[in-house]
Amino acid sequence: MADTSSRFDPALTSLLSARYASELLLAKRLWLFLVADIVLIFQALLGALASGGEVGAMYQRVVILPQLLLGLPALSTVVALERRAGSLDLALAVPSTERYFVRRVVPVCGFLILQGSLLLILLVDPGWDLVRALVQNLETSVLLTVLTLFWAVRLKSSGAVAVASLISIALLSKWVFYSPAIGFFSADVPRVVGVPMPIAAWIWNAAVLAAAIFILLQYARRRLRRPEVMLA
Repeated sequence: MADTSSRFDPALTSLLSARYASELLLAKRLWLFLVADIVLIFQALLGALASGGEVGAMYQRVVILPQLLLGLPALSTVVALERRAGSLDLALAVPSTERYFVRRVVPVCGFLILQGSLLLILLVDPGWDLVRALVQNLETSVLLTVLTLFWAVRLKSSGAVAVASLISIALLSKWVFYSPAIGFFSADVPRVVGVPMPIAAWIWNAAVLAAAIFILLQYARRRLRRPEVMLA
């Protein structure tokens, strides 16, 4: 029994830590966030089913909408919350400022990834469309998190962070809203380095999202490693 309990202790500690970080990020309105999420997902499911099961429409309703309508406002408060509480200087004095703020946003990012993945598995037939949708869900969730963190360490108010992040998403909309559904294509479809054009286009889209994540993360980390500039 002692061995079993000790094995579950780290997992329990991680869950409690994630809950605590989420409550802080949401200004102790975690249950309100969850209720709003349930309502949004219910409406998205009805809309997705009404669309006839089209993968692209379902992906945008059950993945992208919750990310933008709930995830973005929650993530945009990550630094502004410390400013409002007057504790930003204390937060920046910790041994690793980078780790401190990353740990704040990871629970929301993980929630978006898990929720989107479960809904896609439930709604999309097994196959390559599902695999592509799961990959895009992972990329867009991480991109949204990194993007808001990028702006949060540069702008003072959560509203400014949310607006700047929305504008950035709009600029990246060609790749963010890309449909994971390839559909049927004939054997004589044009190829790029031996890869059929529809698949090559999706691979390029995934590569662009990955590159955007990497670049934004590096710039956010650079700012977090210089905490004195965030107090200016």
